[in-house]
Amino acid sequence: MKFRLMKLLTVVLLGLTAPAIAQTTGKTTAKPVVKDSARDRAIKRCKENRGVDCDSREGLREWLREEQQITSEQRTAAAAGRRHREQCAKNPKGGGC
Repeated sequence: MKFRLMKLLTVVLLGLTAPAIAQTTGKTTAKPVVKDSARDRAIKRCKENRGVDCDSREGLREWLREEQQITSEQRTAAAAGRRHREQCAKNPKGGGC
């Protein structure tokens, strides 16, 4: 009786671990994704847009600024400004424009 119970328990436990083993073996064969740095992307965009000074820090300043992520506060302020401009375009005499 104990032998059958132990055998059944072993089969159940092996059945539970098999999917986990199969999932981990597939991940080791995947190639790692290499991301470009912000500077590399800025240089590439500068050259694509026929930038004059794409190698110096001063020349890339504008392009690097565009690569920065904005915070939620900046996103909220930008949306409020856009809504204000749209309201002013619709009704230029009212609404504090």
